[in-house]
Order: sequence, then C-alpha cells, then structure tokens
Amino acid sequence: MIGGLAVALLLTGGTPPVTGHSIRWERGFEEALKKAKKAKKPVLVDFWADWCGWCHRLDETTYADPEVVRLSGDFVALKVNTEGGPFDAAVAARYDVESLPTILFLTPAGRPVLRVNGFQGPGQFPRTMEMAREMSVKVMAWESKLEHEPGHATSLAALGVHLFDQESYEESRTILQKTVMVDADVTSSTRKKVRLLLGVIQSYDGKYAEAESVLREGLSLRPVSDEYDPKLLYMLGKTYAKWGRRDEARVVWEEILSKYADGPFARKAREALHVLNRSK
Repeated sequence: MIGGLAVALLLTGGTPPVTGHSIRWERGFEEALKKAKKAKKPVLVDFWADWCGWCHRLDETTYADPEVVRLSGDFVALKVNTEGGPFDAAVAARYDVESLPTILFLTPAGRPVLRVNGFQGPGQFPRTMEMAREMSVKVMAWESKLEHEPGHATSLAALGVHLFDQESYEESRTILQKTVMVDADVTSSTRKKVRLLLGVIQSYDGKYAEAESVLREGLSLRPVSDEYDPKLLYMLGKTYAKWGRRDEARVVWEEILSKYADGPFARKAREALHVLNRSK
C-alpha cells in the first residue's frame, strides 16, 4: 500500500509537500519574480533534478530544518527542475547552472545576490540565508534608486561591482559602462575601481582596444592611488601581452617595479616579465 507521503512526492515531482511547517515553494520563475516584487522580498531559487541525490538530501535535511523554514519567510522560494522542460532549462542556462545542487538568491528584478554551489546542511544554511537577506537589502536599494534616477553614479558603481563579484559579467559590463559616463563626482578610488573591473571584462573578452582605453583612463585620474594604480598597470600589461604588444607590456610591468617596488603587485609584475622574457 502506498502511503500518503509517497503519493504526495509523486505528485510534486519528488519534492516535499507544502505544509504549514515546510517551505512554500513556487514553481514558475516569472510568477515568483512578480510575487517577490509585490512583497519586496528577494528570491531563493533551488535548482535541482530527479537524478541529483544531494538535491533530495537538501529536501530531507536542510529545507526541513525549522530555522530554515522560518527564515524562508523572508524570501519567495522557487524550485527549478533543470530537466523539467525547455523553460526551466532556459532559466538554468541564464544563470550558468552547471552543477547540482545550485542555490541562487536573486532580487525581484532577477539579479544575482548570492550563489551557493553544492550542498549546505542545516547547520550552515541559516547563516547563508541571513547573509543573502542582508546583501539583498543593499542590492535592492541600489535597484530602487536607479529605477527613479537611472544616472545615479554611486548606485550604478555599487551595482556594477556587485555583479562583477557575482560573476555576472555581461550585465556588470553594461552597468559599469554606464557608470563611467556619469561618475565625475564619485570618489577617485571608486572611479578607478570601476575602470579596472571594466578593463578586466573587456580584456578577457578580447576587446583589447576598449580595455586599453578604459584602463588608461583609470590611470589618468587624480590623485594617484597606491591601491588601484598598480592593479590598473598590471591589467594593462596583461592586455598588451594578450594583444601581442609585448614591448608595451614590458614597459608597463617595469613601471610597477619602479613605482611600487614594495607593493604586492611588484611580485606579479616580476613573474609576468619572467614569463614574457622566456617566451621570446
């Protein structure tokens, strides 16, 4: 005889049934975002598949934990079966989900806040949820500011840097490019950081001329920064080396050794010069 729990598991695709003492999972991505926007809550997305044993382990342990269930009330919770159909597969592809389980926290606009690759038990996951909740407050505040003032440079910079840190490079590039157009009144260190990160994205995407331009723009900003200028120089050298402009790479890295001999990037510059000289 099949018990009630087994029947419920079959009907819900292998996930625990919704009760008053369990996480209330949404099943549609767009609907979850709409609900989150209305409630002004971030979204907790659990990417799973039937064959994923650790995904089922999350259901049996972490998601059944009373503290996790309590904290889930601060989020709109969504399950995405990565093999459930083309739409769910597209959602997984959108967020570069390559291994399971993956847990992603998003803003109601769908921007990543925090990513967890792999299993977390009930002892650790509540702290992750609290961290994601705190980060969501900041990111959603930047989004709200930009919704009403699209050219707000401080919020653009903060959001662009955050997305870079979350490896959402395409959207980070778009926002950082907007930032450099309007950030004249932002602190010099922030302006340098924005140009450094944008230069990194452009260089690794093979857009060397764009990378060179934005990195040199960062170096031209005053005052000189012992924190960011050596980083800008090092990335400029890497760009030249990848571009095939070896002599210019050598000049830039030697400038680091001359101006920042005691800094952490002097070692990196020496190593880069050693590799460059060996590959003649």
